[in-house]
Amino acid sequence: MDGRQKLKETLEHRDCGKVTFDLGGTKATGISASLLYRLRKQYGRDEPVKIYDTYQMVGLVDDKDAEMFGIDVLPLWSDMTVFGYRNDKWKTWTTPDGTPALIGEGCVMSEKGGRLYIHPKGDLNARPSGCMPQGGFYFDYLTRQDAFDEERLSGYEDYLEQLEVMTIDDTTLKFYEDQADYYYSHTGCGLVLNAEYGNLGSQTMLNGGYAKLTPGIRDFSEFLVAHSLYPKYIEEIFEAWTKLCIRNLKLLRQAVGDKAQAVFLCGTDFGTQHSEIMSKKMFQKLYMPYFKRINGWVHENTSWKTVYHSCGSLVNILEDMIDCGIDCLNPIQLSADHMDPQSLKAQYGRRLTFWGGGVDSQTTMAHGTPEDVEREMRKNIDILRKDGGFVFSVVHNLQNNFAMENVQRVFDVLREYR
Repeated sequence: MDGRQKLKETLEHRDCGKVTFDLGGTKATGISASLLYRLRKQYGRDEPVKIYDTYQMVGLVDDKDAEMFGIDVLPLWSDMTVFGYRNDKWKTWTTPDGTPALIGEGCVMSEKGGRLYIHPKGDLNARPSGCMPQGGFYFDYLTRQDAFDEERLSGYEDYLEQLEVMTIDDTTLKFYEDQADYYYSHTGCGLVLNAEYGNLGSQTMLNGGYAKLTPGIRDFSEFLVAHSLYPKYIEEIFEAWTKLCIRNLKLLRQAVGDKAQAVFLCGTDFGTQHSEIMSKKMFQKLYMPYFKRINGWVHENTSWKTVYHSCGSLVNILEDMIDCGIDCLNPIQLSADHMDPQSLKAQYGRRLTFWGGGVDSQTTMAHGTPEDVEREMRKNIDILRKDGGFVFSVVHNLQNNFAMENVQRVFDVLREYR
């Protein structure tokens, strides 16, 4: 049974006796570019690693990696990045930690005081939208909020440049189509369509790293306050974003069709370490109507299962997320309050696919031993794989500072479940 069949079976909540393994299939199940380079080198593949997401500094996992590491799922990416340049052509770059890499040809950086800055759309004259501090692992978004007149807030006008950048053009559509055709015909891997056009309320949407101008409310805390003070403003933004998302999905259905088994739609974090980031009532009022429309369109017009990412504790809104039509939840942050895999599987396992929860990154992968990693993996696999509905991935991305022995133990244990 190949990875594609395993993914289909588990998404239909059928236990095929094997575990589906995702590494690199989405932006929340990826691997640090530097770690990927070192891991490949250990397996005899010594070449620069492509960095498709400079925000998280995540490496591009390809079909060679899938065969080498036993990965069952491969990604279908947009060529457009969160900083507004395309990944259709590549140039050499050495990361600050010395890793040989390739980065999108249009990426433009500047340096000041030991900090690296990325400028939107490759325009050095534009105010930078991302910054990597000295010794850092990632590019943090820079909040670019100027004074605004609350009487003149316009959700559509304030986000117009971003909506234009995120509108799929023929170049991007062909980019998706070519990946789908190649991976579908040359591999047996399942395919995940990464189409985060439904990222309502996410940092990516809010900070607009791919836009030169970011008018309106952009500070994260002020944006959350605006949910109460200016709900019509939030609804106007979400309405425009929802229309864009469905418009793009219609095109992607034509380009990719049934070659993809799942679509990754949203990476908005609704949880913190201890609770949800907003009330259940606010989630129901401001998010559910739009998520229902997006997921409803997918279910009515495609065979794809929808994947949503949200870190943190989510137990008070999980029923609402299911009611929105969400099929798969990632990353299942085990270290957050009330996110016990046994309880989650018992209560939601027949209605949600748990795309993650294999082993915790915040604690075990970062600070444990290989034996700790294996122990937690076996426990969680035994719980979550029952009756299907489980795609193994580490809780969020494999980080640059994870011990190689811990990463290798993940691969070693998973071989037994293939």
